[in-house]
Amino acid sequence: MKRHELFEHTADIGYTAYGADLPEAFAVAGEALFELITGGSKITPEIETSITVESVDLEGLLVGFLSELLVRFEVDNLVLTDFTVVLLGSTRLTAKATGEKFDEQKHAHGHHVKGVSYHLMEIVDNTDSDDESHVKVLLDV
Repeated sequence: MKRHELFEHTADIGYTAYGADLPEAFAVAGEALFELITGGSKITPEIETSITVESVDLEGLLVGFLSELLVRFEVDNLVLTDFTVVLLGSTRLTAKATGEKFDEQKHAHGHHVKGVSYHLMEIVDNTDSDDESHVKVLLDV
């Protein structure tokens, strides 16, 4: 199963993250975000962190989740991997991730991500079929 793939956009960076279900697709979206930030550098799972997000709908949850990950990077200097996401309906999620402090000697400088956009967002839940679920994300860089 492919994990994620980039798609072209004139000024920003977009990607589609795949999973067997929506929680896995959200988790892969988080991993793809940090892959872009670190230029694909290996992230060592030294620190565990928990994330809780509430919103009015699934789109808001995805934007809130990825935005919270950006805050963890910008404020706490954390780069994260190995996400486990639990969707509690369409208005709340909890997640756990592991990672480490960003280290300029170890982690490459990838893209500077300024924010997550609702533009072009797509959330497809194919849990009840043979197809993968996926989320499509556009990042402001």
